[in-house]
Amino acid sequence: MGETTMRHPKLYDRAARRKTVSITMNADLAARAAAAGINMSRTAEAAVAAALEALERARILADLREAAAFTAVLVAEHGPAFDDWTAELYRDAPAPGAAGPDDAA
Repeated sequence: MGETTMRHPKLYDRAARRKTVSITMNADLAARAAAAGINMSRTAEAAVAAALEALERARILADLREAAAFTAVLVAEHGPAFDDWTAELYRDAPAPGAAGPDDAA
């Protein structure tokens, strides 16, 4: 349970004991939520988890953008890391802007 994988890292321990905390919110909103039967603890917990996931996603995207920019600089300065491999990989690819084999003239 709560298994960490490369694709879904463990952001927090979902099995951890629950802790009483105090939050401040709009009194009318709290009253209406209670009258509607909304479990405010679970709803707040889900909202905080979603916010944490969004922050982690933003951090990962920033890291990826930084890595991509760094890689682009290296390729611009030194060329592709594997010229022979790159040439073989793109040997049959149409030139940029050229019509591909599926494009009817």
